[in-house]
Amino acid sequence: MSFLCYGRVARHASRAAFNKNGVRREFLRLDFSSPDKLHTSIVVAERGASDIKNGNPSNVIQPSTDIEAVTPLGAPTPLLVSQDIAGSTAGTTDESSPPVDETTETNRKSILSSHMSSMSPSFERSARDVIGYATLESSAGTELERMCTKATPIRTLTFPPDSVVPSANELATLVYITSAHEPTYNVTNTQCYWFVETIFEALKSLFAEAEEIIVNTQGGTWNGVPIRRKPSADGVCTKYRAARAALAEEAERKHTAQRQQEEETRRERQAAEERALEAEERALEAEERALEAEERALEAEERALAAEEANARLLQELEALRRARASTSQD
Repeated sequence: MSFLCYGRVARHASRAAFNKNGVRREFLRLDFSSPDKLHTSIVVAERGASDIKNGNPSNVIQPSTDIEAVTPLGAPTPLLVSQDIAGSTAGTTDESSPPVDETTETNRKSILSSHMSSMSPSFERSARDVIGYATLESSAGTELERMCTKATPIRTLTFPPDSVVPSANELATLVYITSAHEPTYNVTNTQCYWFVETIFEALKSLFAEAEEIIVNTQGGTWNGVPIRRKPSADGVCTKYRAARAALAEEAERKHTAQRQQEEETRRERQAAEERALEAEERALEAEERALEAEERALEAEERALAAEEANARLLQELEALRRARASTSQD
């Protein structure tokens, strides 16, 4: 998941929900800080569903054009509205609804709970898990922040800076593992509530020093009725640890291969430098031999000149003696 920048670490993880057109949807917000702590990125992760009839996304919310990116875990699609408890035969309540007595409320919850339990497997469809992300200071970040502000906070996790803090890469792995763990959207057990709760609980288990604040107890409920979710946090944590170990092993293999390649390159460069140095030394030796030969040639030439001069002087002396004799004979 390339939306997360390497080097960034998490500060907060928030579980929240909002209602729109009778649909209650939960999502997870993650806040990341840059290494210098000068910049913050917002990442929103949630689960939606594809249309059961033709495989196309249904109940689509088109993201604002200011959103920097909305990326599904698999193929590019728009941000999806989870169909959690949408279209149920039970009605919703709001602040304008008349008060009901305790017996009526209990009966209503019982009916809703029974209705949810009776839903058939036909409510299963392909899950569409998506993420939206932006830098907080950008217009896209403002749009994501506005969406999050409208939601009802449920729980938050804060990662103290002096504790083991999850990196962006680690959280990307966790979100991916969770999505792959249950690729099927089922309105009764692997809906958006399941997706958010599984990641949140896995974070609590994997990073035990995180500080949790329970804002309200309405998580995983609709109209006060708890919605069944498949318990998957332990299984996801197991897969996460295996995935991180495999990634670490792969990274070590790559690092080892890189070190070996660097060592081989270093040896080859050193061998090439040694060969070049040897060739240079041989060239210097050849040059020295050529200079020595030249010096010997000069010395031979000097000796030849000296011999020639000696011969000339000897001839001169002989000529002088011959003339002297000739002169003596005439007298």
